[in-house]
Amino acid sequence: MQLHDEFEQQSLKLRQRLMLVVVLTTLLTAFLSVSLHFWFSRDMALESAEEQYRLTATATRNYLAHMDASAVETVQVLSHFPALIKQDKQRGPWINNGTRELFAEVLRTNPVFYALYVGFDDGDLFELVNLNSSEVIRRQLNATPADRWVVIAVEGEGAQRQRRFEYYSRDFELNFSRSESSDYDVRERIWFTRADAQGVSKTRPYLFQHLQAPGQSFVKKLPGTDHVLALDITFSTLSSHLRAQSLSAYGELYLYQQDGSLLASNHSDNAYRRLPPVSPMKLTEQQRQYVNTLGTLHVSNEMDWLPVDFSVGGDPSGYSVDMIRVLSRMIGLKTEFVNGYSWAELVNMFNTGELEMLQPVVAIDKTRDELTQPVIDMPFALVRRADAEEITDLSDLNGKTLALIGGWSIVSVLNEKYPQIKLQSMRSLRDALRAVEQGKADAAIDAEVVLRQTLQQQYMKGLVLDTQVPQLLDLPHALHIRVRPELAPLKEILDQAIAAVPASSREFLRQKWFAESEVIKPAKMAVVPYRHLQLLTENPQGLERVERVLLNGREYFSFASVFTRAQNPPEYFALVIPAEQVYARSMKHLWLSVIIIAAVLLIAVPVILVLFVVRPFERIAQKQYEQNDSDYMI
Repeated sequence: MQLHDEFEQQSLKLRQRLMLVVVLTTLLTAFLSVSLHFWFSRDMALESAEEQYRLTATATRNYLAHMDASAVETVQVLSHFPALIKQDKQRGPWINNGTRELFAEVLRTNPVFYALYVGFDDGDLFELVNLNSSEVIRRQLNATPADRWVVIAVEGEGAQRQRRFEYYSRDFELNFSRSESSDYDVRERIWFTRADAQGVSKTRPYLFQHLQAPGQSFVKKLPGTDHVLALDITFSTLSSHLRAQSLSAYGELYLYQQDGSLLASNHSDNAYRRLPPVSPMKLTEQQRQYVNTLGTLHVSNEMDWLPVDFSVGGDPSGYSVDMIRVLSRMIGLKTEFVNGYSWAELVNMFNTGELEMLQPVVAIDKTRDELTQPVIDMPFALVRRADAEEITDLSDLNGKTLALIGGWSIVSVLNEKYPQIKLQSMRSLRDALRAVEQGKADAAIDAEVVLRQTLQQQYMKGLVLDTQVPQLLDLPHALHIRVRPELAPLKEILDQAIAAVPASSREFLRQKWFAESEVIKPAKMAVVPYRHLQLLTENPQGLERVERVLLNGREYFSFASVFTRAQNPPEYFALVIPAEQVYARSMKHLWLSVIIIAAVLLIAVPVILVLFVVRPFERIAQKQYEQNDSDYMI
């Protein structure tokens, strides 16, 4: 009996040890198996995710490159079409009978193309618009679902000159037409002046006049003539394609130029397009009749004077742009912005009558009678290199070079008051800042808020502002709208409207464009919002490959590539996406497999050990006990 009790105790201890072994073996086996599976599967999953990211980015780049090449090829081929235009003895040059159908066939097979058109050397225009290229285009031109094509024709002389819009069905049955008086002349347009007979040229971004939407044109002179064939692609079409990409929901896709200027992106922040609510201004009957006779007024828009007057991929933006829109709503004016030119070119266009309004400008004696009341006050500041001495007085710049935007009104003021300062006129503020950065100028001058935001968005860390210069306060720093002298009654109406703009509306615009928190929003950026992407344009070795980068303290994948042909200034495509978003799907599947494997092991291993190890061992122990017990009885 005692022997039996001892055996039971030993058997219990043995079972406990066996169960401990089973548990430890199960846990160890499960841990090792799951760890090895996770480790090797993770690497494979991450490599697969990165490869998928690379393929998506490359496919998007290839699409853009193909579209660019297709546009060049289309213009090149069509320019040699023998019967594109005809010479009429009475009306002069015009399109041939089959040209409209030829253009339509090209646009059908290339739905991303917005329009094909011919600008004639007498200033006339024939244009065929593809309404199916973008819903934005259809809305902008007020087309109905039944409309497929729009023909825009500008012809006539002097007061008889008309711009005609004809809306056609898919089979070119006329649905609707309208016309308006126009002074539009293709010879003054940026796409016409940039055309060359030797090959196809691509314009920089600008605002399409008839559509009032931004894009780029591919242009070429027709052989043996000064007529120009052009093809347009809108940035709304490019942005729609970018937003349609699979990674667009989580990533940021950008098309940008070599200097970082944005062309298009997948961001669709319509909030920055909102205007403050305003009520129509009460006009006298005489004023109302006068406004109705004005037709469409053309207003200047600069390219990079942010946050006051700039463009994002040719789309007019900024405080003064919004103010023009607010005033137009209050008065009932029809206005169109014109951009793509330097400030000096815009001033010249105003002086020749191509623009009715020039904005924003500072007051000088020569132009004071043409200026409205101030729309905003913008104190000046100076920019210098961080390693240069602080500028505390303008006399510190005597004998030195001061860079500023060419054609600006304060040039004459500075020349008169500070003749010992060498003024260097630059095409744009960016060029002026680069001149300072490179040591070609000792300082640059501009409005303080403009300098501050431009330095921030251009990542010019080596430049600093000097604002405590007393003579800067003596410079005219209120900004006005300059109106053509023959439109003096309009200036008076604008003055009334400026005075009537509610304080709440002014505050709305101030918060929208000048609040510090608004500066770095991608929708407000005139350039790509990451310094890393700008640097890639200076370092071609970083292109065409997937890189892991740390942006704003967060790990991202980035891919950048040139997508335009070599003979043009380079344009770039970039895709930036958080690393966890690239891995998310793969890691989800990986963790699911890990959980399943762990569960199977935790269930299966104990069963196997109990059935094939513990039970046999207990039977052996039982037999041994029975044998010992038998020997004891003998």
